[in-house]
Amino acid sequence: MNDCIHKSFKKGSTILKKTLQLLVLMSLFAISLSAKTLSLQECIDKALKNYPDVKTGRFKAEQAKKDISLQKSSYLPQLSLSAEYDLQRTYVMPQAGQFHTIDNDGWSVGMQVRQKIYDFSQTTNLIKSSKMKKEIAKLRFKDTKALLRYRVKMIYALLLVQKEALEAREKDLLAKKALYHQAQALYAQGLKTQADVHRFYASVKEAEDALAQARADYKKSIATLEALTGLHLSTNIVLDSGILMQKFEVSKDLHTLLSNNLQTKIAQKDIQATALEAKAAKNVKWGSIDALAQISHVKSLSSYDTTLLGIQYSLPLYTGGKLSAQAQKAKIATLIAKERTESIKRSIIEEHKKIMADLEEIESRIEAQKAQERALIETKKLLNARYKVGLTTYIEVLDAQAAWLHVKLGLLNALYQRAASIFKLEYLNGK
Repeated sequence: MNDCIHKSFKKGSTILKKTLQLLVLMSLFAISLSAKTLSLQECIDKALKNYPDVKTGRFKAEQAKKDISLQKSSYLPQLSLSAEYDLQRTYVMPQAGQFHTIDNDGWSVGMQVRQKIYDFSQTTNLIKSSKMKKEIAKLRFKDTKALLRYRVKMIYALLLVQKEALEAREKDLLAKKALYHQAQALYAQGLKTQADVHRFYASVKEAEDALAQARADYKKSIATLEALTGLHLSTNIVLDSGILMQKFEVSKDLHTLLSNNLQTKIAQKDIQATALEAKAAKNVKWGSIDALAQISHVKSLSSYDTTLLGIQYSLPLYTGGKLSAQAQKAKIATLIAKERTESIKRSIIEEHKKIMADLEEIESRIEAQKAQERALIETKKLLNARYKVGLTTYIEVLDAQAAWLHVKLGLLNALYQRAASIFKLEYLNGK
């Protein structure tokens, strides 16, 4: 009887184990399906679609188109309707050699058409300037998108580095915990002193603190990526680690960079736009010539119609210095635009030189740190083995562990700097 119960229990346990194994496998399969890699391109596409600055840039480009229509409207006929009612007006009438006055009400209604004939190229220059500003708005829109791409690339690369740094710090913590427990065991056997135990315990706490700070920084970076893309991300997202290793195709030539740079193009267009506005402001002093047509109906003491057809020339004689100030202001704006263009150009040249200097140094630094990491891994193994048999001190063991962590983090930083330099070159090239 007992054997039957034992066999039944054993059989039930076997079925339960298999069921649990199946559930675990299904859970792992579900996790693997859900752990879809979030690619860099997907992040960029989401940012370009959702980020407010991109939408604002698109609206400003549309707004610039309306400015052209606004300036062109000055060349179209301007039609206006006027009406007037006088509750009381005094009319003067000659009668028998004398003037007599009569008080009466009256009203009039009329329509006027005014057509600009010539304004000494004021409107023409303003239309050209508006067209130039439309091109500037388009370039600014492109630059906004390029800058957003750059920001997404930078935070994506930073997340990759921070994630690997987290793994390195977790390994560092596990190694120090193992050393701490080992020191406790050796102390219990009388092979190590209490100083060994205390020092390894302190190193564990230090590693825990550094790991907590690294996790906080990682969460902050995720929050930044969420703000840029509009996505809701978890801390265990899977990223494309190949981004830090891949070779980037981007022009490193300075002349090509200056010709492709969107900020430079914007500054050059701005010079042209302000120069055209300066010409328009300068010619305001010559006034304008307009064609004028008007028809009115007047009802007072009698009813009659009036018509007017003619050409009007308006010449400002004195405006209190307003026109002169406007012309000078527009001229100064042109000078400012020229200096701003030169400033942008110098800034780009400086940035290019710094990036080239970084790229020349980074490759050799990456290779050196990879070699150091391999050597320090072997050194750690050797020192840990020697420590167990009393041939080295805890100081040397901890120094080796700290040196490995320092080199590992330095390697990750170098990989990030290389990617950041390439990303900056891409942005400066208008990509």
